[in-house]
Amino acid sequence: MATYHNKKFVSVPVHDADSPIFFTCIQEGLIVHATYTGEEIQCGRFVGMVNQHGELHFTYHHVNTKNELRSGEGRLFPERLSDGSLKLSGSWQGMNGWAIESMLCYSQSANKLKTSV
Repeated sequence: MATYHNKKFVSVPVHDADSPIFFTCIQEGLIVHATYTGEEIQCGRFVGMVNQHGELHFTYHHVNTKNELRSGEGRLFPERLSDGSLKLSGSWQGMNGWAIESMLCYSQSANKLKTSV
């Protein structure tokens, strides 16, 4: 099972206008929580549960740079890369009915990580 404790991740922009989001995770048993920020996010938090396969189901909330509160839920699926780092792929959806969006993140040590934390 994947462990998320003390791991840092960065999202890979899916759309041209998107900017990376930086996550710092803590894991306590099956509970994973994280803080996150980005160019358009002032402050964000998520909390979730990890299952026996390392899959993470979470809820999130953040305040963007327009001072709007956003919240939703998502799922991430881990893949261990050859260098030992993690690739997370999945999706998230806002509580206000936003469309489901795809998401891709790499742990800080991943070779594909092009943005420094």
